[in-house]
Amino acid sequence: MPVFIWWFGVHGATIIGGIMGPLLQANSADNAALYKAGHLSLSNGAHIVTQSFMDQYLTVTGSGLTIGLVIFLLVSAKSVQGKTLGRMEIGPAVFNINEPILFGLPIVLNPILAIPFILAPLISGILTYLVIYLGIIPPFNGAYVPWTTPAVLSGYLVGGWQGMVWQVIILALTSLLYWPFAKAYDNILLKEEAETEAEINAAE
Repeated sequence: MPVFIWWFGVHGATIIGGIMGPLLQANSADNAALYKAGHLSLSNGAHIVTQSFMDQYLTVTGSGLTIGLVIFLLVSAKSVQGKTLGRMEIGPAVFNINEPILFGLPIVLNPILAIPFILAPLISGILTYLVIYLGIIPPFNGAYVPWTTPAVLSGYLVGGWQGMVWQVIILALTSLLYWPFAKAYDNILLKEEAETEAEINAAE
């Protein structure tokens, strides 16, 4: 998975995209043709896994679906580092960019944050596949939506109101997943900051 590669500091989406991109885009084109003809359904050959599946449900708000982590840092972090990065990242997160916390917090090579970072897109992928397979939401319409399109809007563009509502549900679920891990790591940062301050005061 791209997030596993990302955890080592390598741009996972770019590497996987070079292999999977043509297949996902071909699936999107098939769905777009079915949508235009008014026959977008699995029984007519629509695909579940498309470029929209990847961009709007597995990497929305950034690789690892990190908006929950960003919200925690913004509203609940007690460490200076956490608060600062929360303020820095909220803007980029709207456009699905999360390098500031990938490398600044960091998530890269962080064993605590690795757990939700890897699990969030896995959970989103499995659940999104199931709700389409079971007919709860329709297959994605094949529209090309840039990966920087903000969440909720992108869900609406690729899946109508059902796609939008499902995207909100996924973001809520994955945000809850991040919360305890974010809190645990923030406590570590807070302790490190207190120790650093004590060392500085002792040296004066």
